[in-house]
Order: sequence, then C-alpha cells, then structure tokens
Amino acid sequence: EAHYFVNGAFMNDDEQLLKNADKIKDIPGVIVQGRYDVVCPARSAWDLHKVWPKGELHFVDAAGHSRKEPGIIHQLVNATDKFRDL
Repeated sequence: EAHYFVNGAFMNDDEQLLKNADKIKDIPGVIVQGRYDVVCPARSAWDLHKVWPKGELHFVDAAGHSRKEPGIIHQLVNATDKFRDL
C-alpha cells in the first residue's frame, strides 16, 4: 500500500479518474465507501458515482477505511456475488 501512495496512486493528477470516467462508463462496478473513512473521503466516492453510470455506490454507515470492518466485508461479498452471477 505504501508503494501505491508513494507513487501518487499511479495517477497523473488528482482528477484523472473523474476526467476519464467516460472510458469506463459501460463497465459495471461497485464502489464501497465507509462513512467515516478519512483516507478516501466520501465526497470522492460520490463524485465518481455521479460520472460513472454503471457504478453502483454503497455507503457503509458504521465503517471507516478498513476492508476488515463487518459492513465493508458484507458489501464486498455482495459485490463479488453479483458479478459471479453475471
């Protein structure tokens, strides 16, 4: 994870994903966002959701950033089950 952050998430600028969202507009996906995530603010998930028509957004009320939190785990399992059944 540190390698990812040291390299600026391999993005040219902070808006790269939003600026290029048209490239993924037809690809289904799921955004799972913890309400109390201070690493990746909820605003970032919301902004991506607004420009990604096939992106399904789930806010997890009692969660932060960790994928090990029960609500996050629940949503991630639901997302993988959904794509398994495609």
